Amino acid sequence: MKLDPLFTVKNHELYKLADDSKINPSDLTNFEVNWSTVELEDEIYNEEFLADLRDKLKVLDESGKFAIITIKADKPLTTPEQLELFTNAFNHTARRIKDCVSVTGMAFPAELTAMGESAVESFIETLSKKHAQYVYFTSDKNIQNSSVVHY
Repeated sequence: MKLDPLFTVKNHELYKLADDSKINPSDLTNFEVNWSTVELEDEIYNEEFLADLRDKLKVLDESGKFAIITIKADKPLTTPEQLELFTNAFNHTARRIKDCVSVTGMAFPAELTAMGESAVESFIETLSKKHAQYVYFTSDKNIQNSSVVHY
């Protein structure tokens, strides 16, 4: 199931497609998600947690509110192998919440942006294959991807 985009990014700011109104990311509900909570061991995912996250997001769907999944890298994220595990974990997360209209997108942890633009591009490219409606959030002004909101 692919959802249509509800938001777009212009000059690294978030806009609602329906009326082209500018949205302040701080007005969106923030769900902080630890990598270690999603991925209990390498490629072993916490399906109970992901089901609970989906249930909470579906409540927002019903109320017409929107959320950002703020990723917390609470495990080392410095090597290409760790980047692959990290990306796979949050791609799996996106699959589990794929029908939640309330998900605006994901906020990157500083550890991902510290790996550079290519790591960010790889993450976005992987998730965008099935979740093209997502926008991405970072406080790192050095990340110049056109689907990234600076906040």
